[in-house]
Amino acid sequence: MSIIARAALYQHPFDARRRLTELGISVEALIKAVQAGHVARLNCTDNDPPFIPGTEAWRMVVRTLRDELVPLGWRKDDPSNYSLVINDSSEINIVVASADHLTCRWPGMPRTKSLKGLFTEAAVLKNSVEGDLFPDTVKADLLRAVTVLNYKTYMLLINIDDEQCRAELSLPSDFDDQMVTDWAERIFIPIPGVDGGVPQKIDNTPDIDVPVKRKAA
Repeated sequence: MSIIARAALYQHPFDARRRLTELGISVEALIKAVQAGHVARLNCTDNDPPFIPGTEAWRMVVRTLRDELVPLGWRKDDPSNYSLVINDSSEINIVVASADHLTCRWPGMPRTKSLKGLFTEAAVLKNSVEGDLFPDTVKADLLRAVTVLNYKTYMLLINIDDEQCRAELSLPSDFDDQMVTDWAERIFIPIPGVDGGVPQKIDNTPDIDVPVKRKAA
């Protein structure tokens, strides 16, 4: 682990797996979810609306992550359509968000791609404040959203296109112009075949055959 620019960075696969184990998060579930999102994108065609491949990738990551984690004791919730998967034992939330080309890259800090709403801002605020003491200047609607988020919220940042998929599990710490711009902790997900990821077969899970190109229209 390195402490660089205020972010705890778990970049090496061994360090990432160790940290995820400490948090009670299955690295295999994260990998399977991201790969499922990649397949969903590739299964789109040129006849889909332009925004659909990204939306399909995000949707399938969320669904697969829940499919994998809920049987392991997690639960899901969707307050105001903010789709969470929640671990009450570890006291953490995970939300999936698309991010830019700096996802799973160093140096540099990734930014979320699309504009984020009230609950993302509330998650950043809760992550950044110790205990339950919030500044008096916090708006009432933001404070109400904070109270819904009982735990710290990690973001599973995904950067998926037709050629590759990258992901990191990161703890947002700053919010600017409706984008998350800074992180207190970054855990690079060791996806097989991607940069530092170590290719290996995941026990008790079927191999995933990823198409090499998008379906014909």
